[in-house]
Amino acid sequence: VLLFLAVVGAYCDLGALIANGAVAGTLLAWVTVIVGIHALILFGIGGLFRQDWALIAVASNANVGGATSAGVLATAIGRGDLRLPGILAGSLGNAVGTYAGVLIALWLR
Repeated sequence: VLLFLAVVGAYCDLGALIANGAVAGTLLAWVTVIVGIHALILFGIGGLFRQDWALIAVASNANVGGATSAGVLATAIGRGDLRLPGILAGSLGNAVGTYAGVLIALWLR
C-alpha cells in the first residue's frame, strides 16, 4: 500500500508548479477552496447525521482521489468491506465526470 502511494506521489512536480507562476498558483488556490468546501459539506453532514467516519473518509477519497486511492484507503484503515463500494463510486465519478467535463467544454467553446 505504501509503495503504491509513493509512486502516485512521485508524479507531483512542485518545481513545475513554481515555474508556471500565477496560473499554477491560481489553480492551486482554486483546488484548495473546492476540496475545503467538499470536506466541510461531507464531514459536516456526516457528523450531523452521525455516520461512520470510515465510510465518510472512503466516500470523500473516492470523490477526490478516484477509484484506486479509495480502495487503498479502505484497506489501510482496516475496512475491507468498503473497498468495492469505494472503487465503484470512484469509477462512476470518473465516468460521469469525464462526460460532464467534455459537455461543459463544448458548451463554453
